[in-house]
Amino acid sequence: MMRSQRLRLVALAVATALLAPAAALAAARTTEPGKNVLVYFVYTNQRLQYAIYREGPNGVNDLFLEKYVVRGDFATFTVINRSSKTHSFAFMKKRFTLKPGRKARFSTSLLLRGAFPYSSPGEPGKAWNGVFPVY
Repeated sequence: MMRSQRLRLVALAVATALLAPAAALAAARTTEPGKNVLVYFVYTNQRLQYAIYREGPNGVNDLFLEKYVVRGDFATFTVINRSSKTHSFAFMKKRFTLKPGRKARFSTSLLLRGAFPYSSPGEPGKAWNGVFPVY
């Protein structure tokens, strides 16, 4: 091998070695592919509360109770009115009214992190309003 070819190979090896750690760091900071989550908002006579369930790994039909959702998740929201009176619901630019015993459903990709307020317009107090966090 000629000297110029060896220098090119050494330069290529050094460049590859310098770029590999940067690529590894960039990959660690990205969001992994989203998972499916089911979020239930339930009205009772005393309050509005929510529960989050995540689907099991590898398409298994198990559900696991979660404390939060993460950016990139695909969420299906179900709002159920188990109280004895009609309630309004407002969350993520969705607004609707539910009579007793009715439910409504909508889905969205959670593309942003933050605290998203939900409320029952016309109902005073903390029991009817809250914040849904996306990490």
